[in-house]
Amino acid sequence: MGQAEIRRLRADRRASAPTLAVFTIFVILCASVAIVTFQSLEERSVSAIILESAADVVRATASQVGSELNSALESSIAAAMYDVGLRGGTREQVEQCVREYLNTHISGINAYPRPNLTVVVPPCDENSLALDWLPDGGIRARGYIDARFEHVMGPRAFGLGLRVVSRPRFERIKHVAELSVELAAGAASLEELERALNENYACEGLAVELENEDDMISVTVQDTFGARGVLVPQ
Repeated sequence: MGQAEIRRLRADRRASAPTLAVFTIFVILCASVAIVTFQSLEERSVSAIILESAADVVRATASQVGSELNSALESSIAAAMYDVGLRGGTREQVEQCVREYLNTHISGINAYPRPNLTVVVPPCDENSLALDWLPDGGIRARGYIDARFEHVMGPRAFGLGLRVVSRPRFERIKHVAELSVELAAGAASLEELERALNENYACEGLAVELENEDDMISVTVQDTFGARGVLVPQ
């Protein structure tokens, strides 16, 4: 091999060295990018799982609070009818008591500690809770509360719907009781009157009981659906 050829081979080697170095750097960079991309995808996957779990917690809490409030609303209506009925109160007083009782329950919900979750349920008023009186003295309640549920990870939910139809018949029971007192005053047989009244009002779920103790007639009318009753002495 001549000197000229040896010099040419040496020159080719020197020329290929930078190319090899660039290629090596390129391979290293590609490997680094691939590792970073894999880590980023894995982190995003883990983050998505965490966010999904947080969203499930928010949805479950909102559903639980909504169910709890509807149940509390039904109980509030029954309690308000019973309490106001014992005092001989009015429909307006029943409505006021319903909202007061429900707001007391809402205060308890807001005060309950929930880790990583903020729950804010504003109190109800005439605008957020409508109470419609039914012909039989019951109440249909419809409302929307602008509640807020927010997880520390970000997922949020808003609003709670309220919808309840009460079973106790506030004024209907009172009307039947007063009518029974009037009929009992001139009845020849309380047993026959009691049988007739029960046959007449059984379809409404009302049970009438007449008693005569020492010439004192008492009338008890019970709502068999709502388990509430009123006692009207004569």
